[in-house]
Amino acid sequence: MTYQQQPTSEPYVTPQRPKNGMGVTALVLGILGLLLAWIPFIGFVGFVLGVLAIVFGGIAVYRSHKKIATNPVVSYFGLGLGALAFVVSTVVFGALVVSSAQYAQNAGDRLDVPSVENQGGSSEEKVVRLGFGEQHTWSGGETISVAKPEEHTPSEQFMRAPEGKRYVAVDVTIRNEGKTEYNVVQTTITAQHGGQAAKQSPMAGDPMPNVQLPPGGETTYTAVFEIGEQPGKLQLSVQPNAFAADTAYFSGKF
Repeated sequence: MTYQQQPTSEPYVTPQRPKNGMGVTALVLGILGLLLAWIPFIGFVGFVLGVLAIVFGGIAVYRSHKKIATNPVVSYFGLGLGALAFVVSTVVFGALVVSSAQYAQNAGDRLDVPSVENQGGSSEEKVVRLGFGEQHTWSGGETISVAKPEEHTPSEQFMRAPEGKRYVAVDVTIRNEGKTEYNVVQTTITAQHGGQAAKQSPMAGDPMPNVQLPPGGETTYTAVFEIGEQPGKLQLSVQPNAFAADTAYFSGKF
């Protein structure tokens, strides 16, 4: 009795489904990132979405080359839109930073002398606006002039201005036209540049003279201030003493 051998069959292998999720995700993120990248202040979200689209798009392209995914066109579009969102958001953010800096600079240039009310003084106080090279005489006979500012570079290296800063020097002349002696150390001088307070540097310049000026006496010293590198409005406020009714403001571009 003979038995007929049954033919053997190959085992059935279930085909793997293509992994196209990364490409679709990259495309969606790229579109959203590009739409948000143009909007100031929230463009950072577009930047983040663009970076994610680049990452997912790169993975999707790799899978397409390995035949794991079947949507190479979608993957490339997602990768490209992500890169475009990244570039656009970076450019928009850079333009926003530049425009903000220019606005701050212009605001500093438009800085005006503060009003008497803001200074908390009496209604009899008077603000005097002057240019560099002019002078003002107070009721007590104190006459103060501030020369035009000049760049100042100390000879000693360790006294140079910090990086991003520079020194400006002004010659201050104080003359006593009153009838009694005047102590120069009572004089107060503060400075602003581009709307920011400027720090005086006694080491780079001269300290305030501690001298008694007799009637008709005069002294000159050099005040040095640390200011920013960019040009702006330089303003010095001067009072001969804390009780002076007038405040003189010497200002100009520097």
